[in-house]
Amino acid sequence: MHLLMILMALAIALGLRQGNLNSQKSPKPSLTNLEQRWRSGIIALVAPALLLLTTAVAVLSMGAQGQMVWQGTGLASYLISWLFLLSALICLIHQALQLWRTVAQLHRYPQTEVLGYPCRIIDDTGLFTAQVGGWKPELTITQGLLDHLDGDRLAAVLAHEDGHRVYRDTFWFFWLGICYRLTLWLPQSEQLWQDLLLLREIRADAWAAQQVDELLLAESLLDVVRAPLRSTASFEAAFSCTAPPSRLEQRIEALLCGIHPGLHFGWQGVLQLAWVLLPLTIIPFHH
Repeated sequence: MHLLMILMALAIALGLRQGNLNSQKSPKPSLTNLEQRWRSGIIALVAPALLLLTTAVAVLSMGAQGQMVWQGTGLASYLISWLFLLSALICLIHQALQLWRTVAQLHRYPQTEVLGYPCRIIDDTGLFTAQVGGWKPELTITQGLLDHLDGDRLAAVLAHEDGHRVYRDTFWFFWLGICYRLTLWLPQSEQLWQDLLLLREIRADAWAAQQVDELLLAESLLDVVRAPLRSTASFEAAFSCTAPPSRLEQRIEALLCGIHPGLHFGWQGVLQLAWVLLPLTIIPFHH
């Protein structure tokens, strides 16, 4: 019975991803309904991971011995659940250690202010700026970016980064990144992750556009992305990182069209995820 629970969870996880794939056949998704795209993308990425985790927790809680109403239990499902939870724990520890090391390295640089924003300046010629950390990230800027941009364009870039701080993108994407890594073997994981990163940047662009001119922000984006940048970790929210041209086009299109999405997941999204707790309701039927 426990093995059947695991197989059902896998089938549902695959079905969720396949359903999301069928609903997004367009090579260039529309910018008209970004709220729905944001919510459905998070659900498609997170729900399979949470369903597999709750199923594994349920199996381990019931143990390798006992009876499930009409069927016995087996050792194989118990071991599979242990392995999956162990892999999730290793992934969490690895990400947490990486975050801790990055923040510790960042704190070696003195804190200062640039255009009124508290930040840490890294002595590097590259063009890079990002919010780095968890719930309370810190703004990081390279000296190369400060030397490259004039005052207005620098203000546009920093306003974008302030949007990441306001929405606490580094904290939420730390956890989304764990769900992404736990389900890399499922179809569409990479596409969902990249789309959520794009929507995150569009939201931060929209925040910045309330304070600076949209055209100036678009020009700054085009200017900065010409330089090769390193890919950022899930706890970094950078103004620009290595990305396909289509992502850049969509960001600029959203800016020039005046699209300012809030992209809130909200209680509606939480309720749409509540069903992943169903495996836990089976525990009382084990004896």
